[in-house]
Amino acid sequence: MADIPTSEANPERLDGARVRAFKAMSEEQWGEAINVFKEILAQEPDSHVILEAVAACYDGMEDYLRAAEYYEKALAICPEARRFDVSYRLGIARGCAERLEKAEVAFRDCLQFNPADAKRQQVTAILELIREMREGTKKLNVISVQVQLQRAFSDMEQDRYQLAAHRLERLVELDPENATIFYNLGVVYTFLKREDEALACFSQCLNINPDYVQAWYNMGQIAMIVKRDFSRALHCFEQAATIRPDYVSAHHQKGVACELLGDKERALKCWARTLELDPANRQAQENIDRMSERTAKASPAQPK
Repeated sequence: MADIPTSEANPERLDGARVRAFKAMSEEQWGEAINVFKEILAQEPDSHVILEAVAACYDGMEDYLRAAEYYEKALAICPEARRFDVSYRLGIARGCAERLEKAEVAFRDCLQFNPADAKRQQVTAILELIREMREGTKKLNVISVQVQLQRAFSDMEQDRYQLAAHRLERLVELDPENATIFYNLGVVYTFLKREDEALACFSQCLNINPDYVQAWYNMGQIAMIVKRDFSRALHCFEQAATIRPDYVSAHHQKGVACELLGDKERALKCWARTLELDPANRQAQENIDRMSERTAKASPAQPK
């Protein structure tokens, strides 16, 4: 049963409906939110805010054509200050739906609203991607891939690792040569305690881009902490430090791996390098002090 009758609605009931709808939206209960938003639209058909909300819900459901439909309605009535953002979201929805010509129109409209330089550069870059897709230079829907990747990042930030894994696994099938996708899937698998799969993803990331420094570092962490394979860990940290010589954590973990392998002299050199890069690094200093103290205790006392 509808909460708001089609006859004149009570303002308090409308306010309550808005609260329920936006709460459902925040919880990603897309269908429930859409139903209540549409009941509100029956009373307030010219509310660009509600039209944008309905569009965003369809976007969340990955029903991009419906999302575009409601962004178009919102764009027709929204104030000037909202026109860039709504046009941009309309372009994204059309792009994800592979309506490239219409997406290009929406993004070109964005440029007419005098956006700041950063936003102008972003839109210009998207227009270039659309051109490449239309010419066949890029074989896949790059816009959709980037949108899904950003949503995976959002899932990870909110500790929704299973959902992020599902999203990234689909992206691997769409774009199997994208090192960033494999890297982030490896990160997600690590949080899910699926370390063997994480190592496989980091390895594939490095097959695509051998200089992906974070992949080397994360492989080292798993090798050292989970697999107890200290030689492999040392190799990974060495690779990370070679690619990025100022990588403080890589130098520090090299020292830890060296100590675990029994090479105390080399461990001290790694931690000394850590302190050169980060003089306030307490872990490195504590490790040096600890090892120096052990060495002193192990040395035979000199006769007086």
